[in-house]
Amino acid sequence: MGSRDGYKAAATLALATAAFDGFPGAAIVVRPGKALSPLNGAAELLLAEGGEQLRHTLAGAAGESIDAGEVVVRDLDALPGREVTLFPLAEAGALALIRDTALAHNLRDALIESRQRYKGLVEILSDFAWETDEAGRFVFVSAKGVLGWTAEALLGKAAADFLAERGEANLFATHESLEEVELWFRGADGGSARLAVSAVPLEVAGRYAGARGVCRDLTAARARDDALARAQLRDRLFTHLLRSMRDELEPDAALAAALKATGLALGAAGGLVLRLVAGRMAPVTSWGEMTVGVHLERIGAALRDADGVTLALGAWHVIGSQARYRKETQGAIALWRDQHDGAFPEPDRALLADVADQLGVAIAQVAQHERMLLLSRTDPLTGLLNRRAFFEELERRFRRLERSTRSAVLLYIDLDNFKQVNDCHGHRVGDDAIRELCRLLQQNSRSGDLAARLGGDEFVLWIEGLNRRTGRERAEALLAAAGVLAKYSGEIALPLGISVGLAHAEPPLAETPEQFVARADAAMYRAKQSGKGTIVEALPAGTAAA
Repeated sequence: MGSRDGYKAAATLALATAAFDGFPGAAIVVRPGKALSPLNGAAELLLAEGGEQLRHTLAGAAGESIDAGEVVVRDLDALPGREVTLFPLAEAGALALIRDTALAHNLRDALIESRQRYKGLVEILSDFAWETDEAGRFVFVSAKGVLGWTAEALLGKAAADFLAERGEANLFATHESLEEVELWFRGADGGSARLAVSAVPLEVAGRYAGARGVCRDLTAARARDDALARAQLRDRLFTHLLRSMRDELEPDAALAAALKATGLALGAAGGLVLRLVAGRMAPVTSWGEMTVGVHLERIGAALRDADGVTLALGAWHVIGSQARYRKETQGAIALWRDQHDGAFPEPDRALLADVADQLGVAIAQVAQHERMLLLSRTDPLTGLLNRRAFFEELERRFRRLERSTRSAVLLYIDLDNFKQVNDCHGHRVGDDAIRELCRLLQQNSRSGDLAARLGGDEFVLWIEGLNRRTGRERAEALLAAAGVLAKYSGEIALPLGISVGLAHAEPPLAETPEQFVARADAAMYRAKQSGKGTIVEALPAGTAAA
């Protein structure tokens, strides 16, 4: 080689050395049969490390590259983890670029591992990963799909077509970042599920290009939350019911408190409790909006024939459930609300059935309370009011009479010769005679009159709206009707009959109920003393006896 060629080669080598000074790997010029020319510091260190074996390998690979006139890539056995790429040069040499492949392999493995980890986390933390294009169509869907849809069934389809509720915002085409925003998504089986959507919009060159996100199926979680909420509501409601019913002394008041608490808990506008009486559901207590009252007969009839009902009556949604005690229907509870508020859901109907079971006990207690009250206020032999109940009711009648212009009469009645009936025929026949007189009193009275047995063979009949003349006529009619009692007589000479004391009450009243009854009682005794079987009118209040 001439001096000019040598100078040119040296200049080229110097230029190459400067070019590869910042190269991260080793750069070497290889000329077979000649010394290797390192172009940077990394090459000098590498040649020192690889020794003759490296030089031999580089020379052989360079020869192949020069002979073939193309790039050759070889792993370096002398230096594991490194790779050489040889480029043929015009000067019958080759440029060898050596790089550390271990780092590249490690980076690639780390990238693969990272992608697998990311994919695993996405699948664990979400039920559905997706991406849409600028038109809102699915262009990527995670392999397992969602809600029975396969990925293939969703790809290319508009996400809006799968929204379960009309008018719901299409979060799959969002233009802003979302986190756990919920929507209803239509499943392949025609049902729907609640999904929580987290998403970000995508942009390419400043232009909206779609969205990418993940979804979680909240249906099971919402069902558990709803079940827990219903259980908590049931516990709170039943605690409140028990307290309300415990704190109320009167069973009717306890039912009213229970009805109101149940109605408020279930978002009702109104309701009522019914009681089964003589095959008919009769209202016991009501609460709230009663516009539905025109349908009470229909509600009662439906609940008489079915354990539970759901009705649409006019503008109202109605639910009801029979109330049972010891497997016997005692009554029912019904609730209603406006159609605009929607029908009662199934959990509400189930809760109402549970409440009805508790009310069955309370309704049975109402019936028992009424029976006990009836026993405490009535004469067991005749069913008429007893002495205590009569005076309680007469007290109210007196107060009412004071506020009106009406008058009333009291007939104080005593059986004549009753002792002979018991002595001759026994108490059984005596009881029949008393019951016969009870029947006569009922036949000669109206629904608003008061008939009572004060004790033994003494009876009273209070009749409002009669003056002294009409009161006398009523007493004479009763005296005439009492002729049927003669068949119970103990002796023919002592026939069974009645004596009547007649007292007239007219506002303003100048005596107490007790004084008024005592005046009629005294008149009755005068009737007995005057020969029995007669009527004696009591002296007016304030008049002294002759």
